[in-house]
Amino acid sequence: MGPTSSLAATNRMRMTSTRTEWLPRLVDGDASVGAAASFGFRVRCGAPLRFLRSGGGGEPLDVVVASEPAQRPATAPCADWPLAGLGGKVRGTLYQLNQGFEFWTTDIGAYRIDPEAGRIEMPACDDHLAREQRLWTTPAALCFMHRGDVPLHAAAVETDAGAVLLAAPHHRGKTTLALAFHRLGFRVLSEDLACCRLDPELTLLPGPALLRIRPDVYDGSPPQGTHIVATRPSRVYIAVDADRRGSGAPVPITAIVFLRESASGIAMERAPVATAIRDLWTLGFHLPTQAARARSFTQLTQLADAVPTWNLYRPAELGALAETVARVVEVCRG
Repeated sequence: MGPTSSLAATNRMRMTSTRTEWLPRLVDGDASVGAAASFGFRVRCGAPLRFLRSGGGGEPLDVVVASEPAQRPATAPCADWPLAGLGGKVRGTLYQLNQGFEFWTTDIGAYRIDPEAGRIEMPACDDHLAREQRLWTTPAALCFMHRGDVPLHAAAVETDAGAVLLAAPHHRGKTTLALAFHRLGFRVLSEDLACCRLDPELTLLPGPALLRIRPDVYDGSPPQGTHIVATRPSRVYIAVDADRRGSGAPVPITAIVFLRESASGIAMERAPVATAIRDLWTLGFHLPTQAARARSFTQLTQLADAVPTWNLYRPAELGALAETVARVVEVCRG
């Protein structure tokens, strides 16, 4: 059992105490920045970032704040979509340029992404929370895709056996289930975007230590080992305390679990590889070119071949969460 698995086991035996006056660790661009990590990057940033993990990063990623407002590119975008959790009122638009990419959101502004240089420029704005949360979505995914890693729309948690991915589209309970794992002492590795590395072994690179909970499933009190960062109409933002985050070091992937609803209890069954590939394709991210699609399909096929995939059928009820966690842990333990 590795050090991160030992942490998960220890936390299940002894939940950490709640600290009501906890202040999040801020990364401020000094020499300690090299120890801050997300998605396998050593993050260097002169602006405060709240959700990084301590150590475990590899390649450097420089995050800077733009000195002046950007102008939208004159070229046509390669993708445009409503941002999840915001009622479709805010949109994200991706432009592919010679020097990299620009990712625009209609409320925050532009992120300039240079994957080759390992550099992301964030917009200057007052909403630092939304700006950082969006930093760890498309901008970060474009950078780790450049390394050859695979993005997947999934939460991830750490059990004794390794990382378990909880894969599903939006509004299917990924974050709620991941928080239930946290309540029972397991470590949350990713909330919505999973970074999977295929070589030299299949591993999960932990993302930011943030969970966004829908108000209708939030009971009004953050669980032990977390603290509220902000409350918004569409989401409650909860950060994992520093002593529960663990490092950003890779964790072996032991299973991918597709979340499905059922009114007849909790059950898990192996997903056929062909079905798993189809579901992974809908939950993946790739640029709209033939070469990018071919590369993504090859990677997702390798992922489905390399790790057990499961269908989890469970009722969409808060009272069933503890039993659901127990079933996933039991089955994925092998």
